[in-house]
Amino acid sequence: MKLALLMGVIVTFVTSCFTSGYDAKPGVPKKEQ
Repeated sequence: MKLALLMGVIVTFVTSCFTSGYDAKPGVPKKEQ
């Protein structure tokens, strides 16, 4: 159970970092925040 929870946290963290870096384009306003 701890492993599943840890994996969920890691996946969420990596996904949020990837999406924030991907969506952060200079000169382009964010639609969702």
